Amino acid sequence: MFEPVRGGTRGGQAEFKWADVSQDKDRENYLGHSINAPTGRWQKNKDIHWYTREGPQGDAERREEIRRIKEAEAEALAAALYVACMSLRLPPHTEHVVT
Repeated sequence: MFEPVRGGTRGGQAEFKWADVSQDKDRENYLGHSINAPTGRWQKNKDIHWYTREGPQGDAERREEIRRIKEAEAEALAAALYVACMSLRLPPHTEHVVT
């Protein structure tokens, strides 16, 4: 009733090449075809993977950028939760009540 499982890969996974996709008439059906199998004049002499390249950034600059992003996220979260910002002061008559 049950037969042993065949070895190897099925569906042509072992023979898959993005170069073949660029020649295929149905290349639009492949997810990622515009990046991994570019065709046409638009991609000639262009850096298609520009978003994966990191610019020259030092460790201190990176830490400072992360700190600024976290600070902005905290302020946005506080605004979304209707929490008063730390920079705002309460009126003088309510300061002694709030601890």
